[in-house]
Amino acid sequence: MLKASGYSLFEMLISLILSSLIFMGITSFYIQLQTSMMQYYQKTRLQQAIELGLAGMKKDIRRAGFIANDPKKITAKAIKIDKQGKCIVLRYDSEIRNSWVWDKFTPIKSDVFTYRYKENNIAYKTGAIDCFGTKWENLFDSNEIKVTDFTIKQLPDAISLSVTAELRKNKQINYHITEIIKNENLF
Repeated sequence: MLKASGYSLFEMLISLILSSLIFMGITSFYIQLQTSMMQYYQKTRLQQAIELGLAGMKKDIRRAGFIANDPKKITAKAIKIDKQGKCIVLRYDSEIRNSWVWDKFTPIKSDVFTYRYKENNIAYKTGAIDCFGTKWENLFDSNEIKVTDFTIKQLPDAISLSVTAELRKNKQINYHITEIIKNENLF
């Protein structure tokens, strides 16, 4: 009698079931890994966008009050924060002209820098002496980032800046930062 070699139908079914279970486990793990990596990337991207957007504001806060060669020429308040803590007006001698320049006809050449929170974004304008008006530039892409909170507080020797934001397409990806910024000229 000849011996038959090979696998039985039962052995083939068991190996097929085990292979399928292993493949499904690997696929599930890969999908979870891919999702985690995408969320990490989105969170990092949001964090970088917020910190880059705030870099100019922090620089302006540090410089507020500066007048080249003669600090006695201060003609207005260097830092003005509105009552709600949603807008800040900063003044400093940006072009070393020995005074603070403000010209309502050419505000872009002024030494007044204003930031405000409006419509879920932080906007910036050169030459604005208050928090109203038009032609503001948003710091963040409104289609990508939604700023849910922006608060500025005057501390005894610094400014507290707090921002909370989220991605518009994925509200679970959010970022909050609070920074204490010491002014180099006033405190």
